[in-house]
Amino acid sequence: MKKLLFIWLAWVVIGGLSAQNNKCADMSALLENKVWKVQLPQNKQYAMEMEFRDAGWRSVFLYDGKRKETFYSYSLCGDTIKVFESRKNYIIQELTDSTLVFQYLPDTLTIGVGPVRCMTDNSLQGQRQNENRLDSIWCAEIGWNIGVLDMSGSPIKDLSTIEPPRWAKWNYDLEKYYTSQMVYPEELLKKNQAGYSVVMFYIDTLGLPHGIYILTSKHKEFDKEVIRLTKELPHCLPCRDKDGKRMKCYYAVYVPFLPQHYRDRVKVDSIAEEEQKHCFVEWEAVSSFQNGKLCSAQNYITQRLKYDPALLGDKQQVRGIYTIRINSYGEVYDAKVVRSCGIEYWDNQVLEIIRKMPRWTPTINYYGKGEYRESVWTIPIVFKRNGSLIAHTTEKHLEVGVPVCYLNEQGDTIVPYNKYKFCQTDTIRNIGFVYEYKQDARIVCINNQGKELFYMFKHDNGPDYIREGLFRIMDENGLIGFADSLGNVVIKPQFKFAFPFKNGKAKVTFTGEGKAIFNGEHHEWVSDKWQYINKKGELLQ
Repeated sequence: MKKLLFIWLAWVVIGGLSAQNNKCADMSALLENKVWKVQLPQNKQYAMEMEFRDAGWRSVFLYDGKRKETFYSYSLCGDTIKVFESRKNYIIQELTDSTLVFQYLPDTLTIGVGPVRCMTDNSLQGQRQNENRLDSIWCAEIGWNIGVLDMSGSPIKDLSTIEPPRWAKWNYDLEKYYTSQMVYPEELLKKNQAGYSVVMFYIDTLGLPHGIYILTSKHKEFDKEVIRLTKELPHCLPCRDKDGKRMKCYYAVYVPFLPQHYRDRVKVDSIAEEEQKHCFVEWEAVSSFQNGKLCSAQNYITQRLKYDPALLGDKQQVRGIYTIRINSYGEVYDAKVVRSCGIEYWDNQVLEIIRKMPRWTPTINYYGKGEYRESVWTIPIVFKRNGSLIAHTTEKHLEVGVPVCYLNEQGDTIVPYNKYKFCQTDTIRNIGFVYEYKQDARIVCINNQGKELFYMFKHDNGPDYIREGLFRIMDENGLIGFADSLGNVVIKPQFKFAFPFKNGKAKVTFTGEGKAIFNGEHHEWVSDKWQYINKKGELLQ
């Protein structure tokens, strides 16, 4: 009847020391919750061993296979525990002819050279701390990679060479998915039994899990719950190679099972569920293109249009409206004309550009497990005679130092590369802002013909904001004036300093100088004579 039995410690936290025994030193003893080894020879003699942080313990005793009467019982973490009369410091959890499962609560231990008295801490805070400690120990013991693996099972060390799988609500951290959606095995929850399970599965090109396999675990009931949750995973954005092609991959996840953490989560979930009953808005993040701005898709199409404005005839502009259908993987799968611009060639060109668009970020629904959804965008495109200037670069993004030029709608270069250091406006319909190519660069306002109009007054390290239809501008000598949103100079530069318009008037001065404040981080204009002007530039009395 020889058999190796594994005995798990639950509930026990060695929290502190008691100096009631003068022979006990003031030292901390910390149980590591290691596996107890129990042997059951023919004569029913048990030999038990347990490891502590820096000491070992061994005990031998006899057991005749019969159930003993209990001496007393008491409550521990809400459960009534029976204790053997002959061994008051043993808590019996299970007892059959072939199985003896119990928990040992030591009175004293010898750590190093001094004995210490140990007290159990069964408070909620104590349980949480012990679970955190165990979780960190178990994580440290896991020797394989957690996350993305190639189809051979080897870790992908450089994730920059691929696009890792991404789930709607959980992004790249699936451990949060498992811990937030799990249903703790009931019997193990009653016993406060903690543990973990490490699952590996492969993700196909549709972003769905297959080939679920448990790599290691503390209990088979944990495995069942992890397998259930893995099967119910919503589809992810699948793994892609450096060329953007979908590819299969393995994924490994460490899933901790911590009883008190689970109870805390259930309590929080019940409150959130009640709050959702009173929520009338569906919580979604709409699909987005590139930088996420509403005009990004429209600008992408406009930048790639090539057409002859002569086809407009005697019209100044025409407008077409088009729909873009995006699937739950962010891929464009359909494009249609809602309202034609009146010129079939231009409509077809827009549809062709849409069909070749890069992937979008699909719509995300955050309820429950979270999922990616399909979406439809309606985009107007305006074909104008005067046209616009479109910023063009060979790099991925418009940023300082990147070579940028401006093209018109026919693809002609209006502003050549490297004329300006940085282009803040990617599409110039009326006016746009660019930075000079020198150390102390000024901001230049240009129109849609590439003509320089004036310098911009800097505010918050950028062009001045429009206030009441006007913004501040500057001339070569640094004098300040005002212009409107079409680039028309309304009040010519003449002031040493001017504040923005407020309630139809602006505070200005013809004298003074700038003074540094706050250790030179900011400046203020000091003058002994301030006046007010209206929007015609007239001085107010």
